[in-house]
Amino acid sequence: MPETRYVEVYKDGVLIDKEPYEVSDEQLEREAAERTIAELSGLADEDLKVPQVGKFLKALARLRR
Repeated sequence: MPETRYVEVYKDGVLIDKEPYEVSDEQLEREAAERTIAELSGLADEDLKVPQVGKFLKALARLRR
């Protein structure tokens, strides 16, 4: 399901408007895959378990689509 986000517009340091925009399901999926990769890339090799390796590879595959 698409998500609505907002761009905040400031003037002289004061919030004057919030402009909505819609983020597609594909973009949300891509962001989740990027977060997963970032999380798992930060682990030391000895801390990385087999299920996490599978999750990492799935996230990489999603980014390649």
